[in-house]
This record gives sequence, structure tokens and C-alpha cells, in this order.
Amino acid sequence: MPLDKYSAANKANWNDRVPIHWDSDDYNIQQFIDDSNYISDIVQFDVDREELGDVSGKSLLHLQCHIGHDTLSWARLGANVTGVDFSDPAIEACKKLSVLSNTPGEFVVAELYDSPRVLSGRQFDIVYTGVGAICWLTNIKSWAEVCAGFLKPGGTFYILEIHPMAWSVSQDDHGDQLLLDWPYFESAGPQGYEEDTSYAGIGKVSHTQQFNTPHGFGEIINALIQAGLVLDFVHEHKVAPNKILPMHVTAGKGLWKMPEGREYDLPLMHSIKAHKPE
Repeated sequence: MPLDKYSAANKANWNDRVPIHWDSDDYNIQQFIDDSNYISDIVQFDVDREELGDVSGKSLLHLQCHIGHDTLSWARLGANVTGVDFSDPAIEACKKLSVLSNTPGEFVVAELYDSPRVLSGRQFDIVYTGVGAICWLTNIKSWAEVCAGFLKPGGTFYILEIHPMAWSVSQDDHGDQLLLDWPYFESAGPQGYEEDTSYAGIGKVSHTQQFNTPHGFGEIINALIQAGLVLDFVHEHKVAPNKILPMHVTAGKGLWKMPEGREYDLPLMHSIKAHKPE
């Protein structure tokens, strides 16, 4: 299935990121290989809060899995994992990490909206989406339909993601005010920009053009409901896995938060758990 111009630009950019992220301290790939008990900070966040629950023996589909360290973390917790990503180098990295870490997983190259065709007829106990994923997609309603379609009846959907409000603001030049300077609703369409670095690791990307599409919190929730899923919880969190704003201070365990006295200014992540009716 041919990619539109937005997905094609993003794919070229993410292909360039793979070797940078593989070597990045933020991803801790070598630690994942060396320590069979290690799981990623993002999955540890879910485990600490018991958000997704016991995954032992369950089939888990991770959409937009990138280089697979979150996916294989779920495998270490007992799930039978399948990871999907549109980047060929990313899927090769997933397979390499699976072998080097002796952690089993299946990995498939597919653009998200085309993944139902590539994984035709397959359904899973859990469909999982991690941090920093859905901003690269242009249509949140179609995304929710893909997620719901992959779930077995009674299956669980779970997402942990940067909060749309955190995407929408920046810090002013004086460092003490938040500015609303990025669109919040999907109707704004794909937002193009150029950037030659990544959020993780040291290195430059050759393909600098990228497109993010905003999705409001209500748009995300309503898309899941309209796709036939039943919400179990919607949580907003005061921490994030990366330093989104210069004012952010460490919260431990690889997380960042607003500075003291401003903890309630801005939600930084959200998580949603839902299920497909029997």
C-alpha cells in the first residue's frame, strides 16, 4: 500500500533514527541485552501502577513498536508479543534485539492503517500503544478502528501516551510562562517542520522533514468509543518520559515532571484502558 506524503516523510525520518536510538542511553539497549530481568522505563511505569495488569500467556499486539524494547519488555512479563512498525530498519532492530536478549517476539513491517491487511484475520488478547506514537498518524478515528479490529471479543486495549496539552505548549523566553503555540485539535491537519536531531541519542538524521498531527483528548476517547470499545479508565499523569519543557525536573525512574509549586499546571501523560465487548 503506497504511503501518503506525510507518512513517507515520517518513515524516512524514523529510518534514520533507528541507529541513533539503538546506541542511545535513553533506550538502554545494552542493559536490556545484558540483564534478563530488565524492562523499559515505559513498561515499568505501567507495571508500577498496575495499569494493564497481568499479561502472562496473553497475545499482545504492539502497534508502532519502533525498535522493540517496550514490546520485548512485555514478553519478559509473560506475553506472546507481536510488534508492528512501518520502518524496515526498526523491525530489523527488533529482531536483532530479540535474538541478542534471548527474548522471543514476532515482528512485522506494516504501516498502521495497512496492518489489518498485512495481519489479515488475526486478533489478540491485548492491543498496546506506547508513548510518542499517535502524533505521527493523520486520522485518530481510523486508528481506533484498527485497534478495535485487532482485539478478540473480551480483549483489552491500552495506551500510554503524551497528553495532548503537553504537545500544545512551549516555555517562554523568560522561562516561567507556558505558551499555547501548537494546535490541539486534529482539524488543524498535519503540522510540518524540519529537525535534524532526535529526542534520544546523539546523531543527525538525513531526512529532516516530519509531520505531526494533533489529536485532542476528547477526540482520542470518542474515537475509541465509536470503534465499539468500552472504557475501563482514563487517567492523566503529572510525569513524562522525556524532558518536554526546559523547566521540567527529574521525577526519578527516567521520568520528568513540572517544578515544585507547578505540579498542577499541566498534565504530561495520559493512559486509557478499554475492552471489546464479548
